[in-house]
Amino acid sequence: MPGVVKARDVIAAVERLAPPSLAEGWDNCGLQVGDGEAEISRVLTALTPLPEVFEEAEEVGADFLLFHHPLIFTPLKSVDTSSYPGDLVRRAITNDLTVYAAHTSYDAAPGGVSVALAEALGLRGPLEVVSPRGALRKLVVFVPEGDEEAVAAALSEAGAGVIGDYTRCTFRTPGTGTFLPGEGSDPYQGERGKLERAAEVRLETVVPAHLARGAADAAVAAHPYEEVALDVYPVEGFPEGCGYGRIADLPEPLTTEELSRRISDSLGFPARLVADPGPGREIGRVAVLGGSGGSFIAEVAASGAGAFVTGDLDYHDALLADSLGLAAIDAGHAATELPALEPLASRLAGLVGVPVEASRVRG
Repeated sequence: MPGVVKARDVIAAVERLAPPSLAEGWDNCGLQVGDGEAEISRVLTALTPLPEVFEEAEEVGADFLLFHHPLIFTPLKSVDTSSYPGDLVRRAITNDLTVYAAHTSYDAAPGGVSVALAEALGLRGPLEVVSPRGALRKLVVFVPEGDEEAVAAALSEAGAGVIGDYTRCTFRTPGTGTFLPGEGSDPYQGERGKLERAAEVRLETVVPAHLARGAADAAVAAHPYEEVALDVYPVEGFPEGCGYGRIADLPEPLTTEELSRRISDSLGFPARLVADPGPGREIGRVAVLGGSGGSFIAEVAASGAGAFVTGDLDYHDALLADSLGLAAIDAGHAATELPALEPLASRLAGLVGVPVEASRVRG
């Protein structure tokens, strides 16, 4: 049927953009309601599971709801269909909707929530991560001489070999591989029952942990051998672009009051200056974090940013920021996350064969 895909295919595409392994242990990202084999014709991205979003889904004919905030956050001991979240769970089941949540998995993803917020505020220059997340793996594969470029290209396509602004980063060491093909083998080179010595290259690279399995599969697919010698092991460090918050520069220095007004104008919601340890000073470097960022104040202050833009800052957060010489602006939880919906819809649309649009609901 044209214009229809399986829910599992949409989920796989979402998880390329928001890897589940980046989610916090306390979170509940993933499939919330539905069946991976369900047929999907339209996807709607939204911030929070609200009745208004379900009504919009009916209007536009969306049957896959991709939320940032989970519909089911903690285990349900009962499903009371007269109140939240049971009422929306029932509505999803009744209307054959698939509901998926990409919460902290998208917060910490490359190109995720804080990247969209930085772009919405017009920040410039490389976006540095405030608080890195994720894990790295070293992938090593042994390739016959002459085939290393094909395998290296496959690894690069799978997301391996990225270090800073550099891609296709590998290290290659020549050596000799030995193997004795058995009776049931079909060797690429050599003969059954005869010890073979082959000129090979040890090809190694780094890969984010959440991409390691796919990179290994890609290396095997590009490799000429029937049986591939390949190792994957953990190394210290974080994948490029994975983590909470981003730090970058303003187009021109602004006072904290000017910055607060710019944020209000850019996001369409009132921003509140809650800490201003240097009234009148100009700020050039800003940290942003979509959602609730109070727990990251110390990390932001240590980063060298002059101001921090986030949501849900309380009294004690403001006191800490002030004591550390950090201007802090509370722009609202929803307001700092909403800019991520349109880019998410656009990126997902490029991966699935059905329409994807962002919800009109602003909350």
